[in-house]
Amino acid sequence: MKHSKTKQDRRIYIYIDVPVFKYQINQIFPKKLKHIKNLIFINTSELNFKKDQLMKHYKNVSKKEVPANTIFIKKFENFRILAKKIKSSDIFIFYNYSFSLKNSKFPFLEIFNEIKCKKILMEQHSWISPNFKKNILFNSLRLLRFLVNKIINKNNNRKIKTDYILSYGEQLKNKFVNYNAKHLDYPSFWIKFYSKLPPKKFITYVDETFHYSGDQFLTQKNHKKKIDNLNNYLIKLNHFFSLVEKKFKCKIVICCKKKFNYNKNYFNGRKIIYGKTLEYISKSKLVIGHKSEALIQAIYSKSPVILLRSREFSLKRNLEINSKSINWFNKKSIFFEDYYNKKKKLDVSVDKKYYSKILNNYFISNNLIKMNFHEKLNLDLKSL
Repeated sequence: MKHSKTKQDRRIYIYIDVPVFKYQINQIFPKKLKHIKNLIFINTSELNFKKDQLMKHYKNVSKKEVPANTIFIKKFENFRILAKKIKSSDIFIFYNYSFSLKNSKFPFLEIFNEIKCKKILMEQHSWISPNFKKNILFNSLRLLRFLVNKIINKNNNRKIKTDYILSYGEQLKNKFVNYNAKHLDYPSFWIKFYSKLPPKKFITYVDETFHYSGDQFLTQKNHKKKIDNLNNYLIKLNHFFSLVEKKFKCKIVICCKKKFNYNKNYFNGRKIIYGKTLEYISKSKLVIGHKSEALIQAIYSKSPVILLRSREFSLKRNLEINSKSINWFNKKSIFFEDYYNKKKKLDVSVDKKYYSKILNNYFISNNLIKMNFHEKLNLDLKSL
């Protein structure tokens, strides 16, 4: 009984080096996690980004969306002091750490490797192998870029001394075979298993805040608008939606991130839902999007997907959208203006065999197919 009490009273530290929001945290670490009383988030974004970058990032974001029980570290020395207070019975989870590794002024590895408790490294992203059958030239360039980055960043993760490595799918599992750490196999937190689903009577559009993205101020040197002619884009997009609704005889629902609220309805009065994107994708007759990570749920739900490019988008953005469509869903994206002008047909086919391969390799192993991320975390925290 004494051992059980120690586990309940210990602290779980979650390390994050970028701005995050309450809905993101709750998606991964919900409030009702068993075996956790003291969940503490350590945020070092102020060490990795300039003040004006963070101010622009948080623009149009409700203060309610900034997570509680978070320690914001503003000086390197403050983090060193905090690290020394962590007890051996605690658990430390590296949720986001890539910007810390790149920050030459931040003695990240030195401080972390001094922490004397059980540590879990979350390896969230897997590079999906190119689908050369659909686009040889682009995927060859993509492969070359990946190999160059791999050489540049070689062994970065190996320098972090950790007890466990948490990852998704078979490909990442194989990547860590020779690491001196135990592997924890997890479902992606972009996947939600729902036991009972109603009949599919609507279409989901996965919105990406077309006229504002706070993330661009953290990752881009030149902060260009997503869309140059917003009014023209919206007219054509809404007309495209009307044509799709007429074809499939059901309404389109607009699903948005919870961290950003539109000040008015730009979608001709269509229903806007905040913070329930994965749920709506799983119930949807058809999913329309661009390049959101939430589209992983569509693979899991075996939903038909159409990814949209636009003449109003940059070349880079259109290439990224087409790459995701080809490599995730085994079909090319479309310029929705071409359908608007009746030059293109909508491909709503589902390659279930391809979906299953991508799902198992990169997002969720077959043995976890009906388990959510937080359920697996509950099981592991009980045994660690």
